[in-house]
Amino acid sequence: MKMIAALTLSVLLSACSGNKKTDVMFECPSPSGEKIATLYRISYDDNPIHHEMKFNIRKADREFEDSMASFSFKYGYDAIMHWQSDHAMTIEYPQDSALTHQETVIFGTSHRFNAEDAIMITYQQRPSSHGYFLVEQRCFNAPHQ
Repeated sequence: MKMIAALTLSVLLSACSGNKKTDVMFECPSPSGEKIATLYRISYDDNPIHHEMKFNIRKADREFEDSMASFSFKYGYDAIMHWQSDHAMTIEYPQDSALTHQETVIFGTSHRFNAEDAIMITYQQRPSSHGYFLVEQRCFNAPHQ
């Protein structure tokens, strides 16, 4: 009996682990071009229930890494980013999404904590069509002054 229970647990755990895949959906540079915000999808297998959308910010001269996210959600597949400055941004996400992580202030970028480089993030829900926005542009950045 213990052998059957152990085998069943092993099969269940292997079915849930799946193969992790990262897809960059789009990137949005800050007004100065010094930072890049990235929306990406993490998925395990092809089942949409195992997809999670994530967002991070990095310095433009650094490579993208999916290990840190400042915002993430499930059951939505899109976002619209509005940079007001290099230190302020609004993110619109699908109204029926389930938030899994949300930070209103990011200190620095995904590569380095920097208390002097705070980025204020405002989040807004927006009606969508099955988790997607039917718009051409998803990245807006104010002119650098």
